[in-house]
Amino acid sequence: MRTHAALSTLMATSFAVVMAMFSPTPAIAQEFTIKIGHIASTDDEDHKGALVFQEYVQAQTNGRVKVEIYPGGTLCGNFRQCLEAVQIGAVEITGTTVGGAANILPELQVTDLPYMFPNDRVAEKVMRSEFMGKVRSAMLEKTGTLRLMGLNNTGGWRDFFTTEKTIKSPADLAGVKMRVIESELQVEMMKLLGGSPTPIPWQELYTSLATGVVVGTKNGITDIVNMKFHEFLHRVTLDHHAYMFLFWWMNDDALQSYPPEIRKVVVDGFHHMTSMANNDPKYTALSAYAAFKKAGGEVYVPTAAEKAQFVEKVKPLRKWFTDKYGTEWLDLLQKSIATAEAEIAMEDAAVLK
Repeated sequence: MRTHAALSTLMATSFAVVMAMFSPTPAIAQEFTIKIGHIASTDDEDHKGALVFQEYVQAQTNGRVKVEIYPGGTLCGNFRQCLEAVQIGAVEITGTTVGGAANILPELQVTDLPYMFPNDRVAEKVMRSEFMGKVRSAMLEKTGTLRLMGLNNTGGWRDFFTTEKTIKSPADLAGVKMRVIESELQVEMMKLLGGSPTPIPWQELYTSLATGVVVGTKNGITDIVNMKFHEFLHRVTLDHHAYMFLFWWMNDDALQSYPPEIRKVVVDGFHHMTSMANNDPKYTALSAYAAFKKAGGEVYVPTAAEKAQFVEKVKPLRKWFTDKYGTEWLDLLQKSIATAEAEIAMEDAAVLK
């Protein structure tokens, strides 16, 4: 009897422990809401990164923070509107390319100077460089509210996509109506190449291609396919003239209002967000190129001699930039690129020794 009673007690205790393990714990009351508003589609790497941020922050704060994501321009229709929403605190987080942020900090256009970055490894190191620290402090000083929290690759490299004409040299761009981002530098670049630059917001590009307002654009393959632009664009020239950074901005007043343990989780969340978003295009580009070709698209890789023609044509852009904004920004970016290349050389040497 004692043995039976002891066994019954043990079983009851074990059952109680198991039930306690699987029973829902009392939820901690939600204290903060973080809204992320962006213009990318739900197939885009930026949205996927936002989902990672959402899951991480909500889980690590045990429900104290709720993250809401509004993709595809549902809260703000273009980069400028999204940044304005973050500035006034209507949205806590958004991501923009250079074109969006250059409306506020035009010096940032230096990152869009063509043929600055030799490859992804260099660009990824520059994301965490002294140069980006300068961007963060300059934007905060200018706006008081916009804090740069992280960067990622948003679609790979900018290349020339056109409806029918393959671009093999600057001469092929003569008179071609090309969509560019809302950036003075991009307009000047297309003028130097002989094209007809037309700044068009991202959300209006599909209709502009459909109606012939433009017959080309400068984007990455994943963006083209995610937005169904390959229904109209059938040629691409992989000259890789610019690396497409996405800058994630957060309302600093909101960030500073959180207790230290929440701020730490948010910062970590951006690390997870940008790590995921940064690597996604390298994989999704494979299926994007396949979809582009299946739809009748043709991919052209310029020869070294052909690419040299483009590089030569746009050389005056560096002087154009320094005449307007001085040499400090360009010098620091070039220094950060040189540092990145030196670090990569050391890493490669360590692997190969």
